[in-house]
Amino acid sequence: MKKKFFFFVFKHRHRRASFNNFLQIKKVNNFKIYDLSGPIKYFLFGKIIIFLVQNFNNIFKNYVLISCDAEPILLKNAINIWFGGTSHKVSQTNKLLKNNCHVFENFIKKEENLLKLYPQIYSPSYPLKKPKVVFVGDFTIHNYRVVRRIWREEKKNIFNNFEIIEKKYFWQKYNLDKDIDIQTYYIALKDLMRFNLILELSKILKDNFIVVGSKWKPHIKSSLKSNYSTKYIQSLYKGNICIDFGSKWGNNSLYPRSVNIIESEGILLQSKQSDTKIIYHKNFRDMTYNSLTELVKKITILLNDNKKTNELYVNQYKNFKNKNLNYKTLKKIYLISKKN
Repeated sequence: MKKKFFFFVFKHRHRRASFNNFLQIKKVNNFKIYDLSGPIKYFLFGKIIIFLVQNFNNIFKNYVLISCDAEPILLKNAINIWFGGTSHKVSQTNKLLKNNCHVFENFIKKEENLLKLYPQIYSPSYPLKKPKVVFVGDFTIHNYRVVRRIWREEKKNIFNNFEIIEKKYFWQKYNLDKDIDIQTYYIALKDLMRFNLILELSKILKDNFIVVGSKWKPHIKSSLKSNYSTKYIQSLYKGNICIDFGSKWGNNSLYPRSVNIIESEGILLQSKQSDTKIIYHKNFRDMTYNSLTELVKKITILLNDNKKTNELYVNQYKNFKNKNLNYKTLKKIYLISKKN
């Protein structure tokens, strides 16, 4: 097998966190990975590699450049990953590029080049003997009249079946399925759903619930202020039961927050997503939920049954120990890089 070389060459340091441990992979089978991201490495080394590969792409045909959020936009032997949402958020100038890749998709738009960046597991430990339930993240309340109406009429149905908002018939009921702003309303409704679910959980779990995010303080007195330190967030996740409602942009299981929870050695409890069964395999029933009642039931079991908690923890990490998962992702990246 011929060796292939992958270079991360994006400018901005803040996007490194979105890749989690993926940037720390050095070698997978015949693939070698080099991280030239961030302003210093980008300007010292990245720009040279970009110049060579873009201008002499036939010579460097086994080289793949990986950019992020259009910083910079690359055409030959390269892909452009967009973390800032689905293809709806890509500018018209760049929308037609065949090497655009996304990490979010939803029922509104099935992305052609959807990438799954699997957790990179090193040496997981074990859950805490007395784990807490953790949620890290702020919220936004959008002032859309139609979204307020939907929530007022559908709150009970949504709490009983989170997946309902992923169905076209749900939006057809309000004549929004073909609305140009459906993506905006979808995000607003998911924000509203998450906000209300966290409030409900705080009432039920009380001292067993750790909520991090400065915006929560007026609603949850025990909440902690926002802290964007990677080490701080990882320390909160580690060994605890970590709640995830999926991305507000989409309904796929693997995205920066869920991957960060797993890599930080937390126990992931995630609302059911479109690919839940595919990603979590036989563990999907234990790792996911589809209603408030089901979520509370699973949390209660994990808080009171150490054996069950340890079993879920071990199974979760076994699920992602196979290095060939990201090998498949890199193979897909290589194929996409040849599209332009």
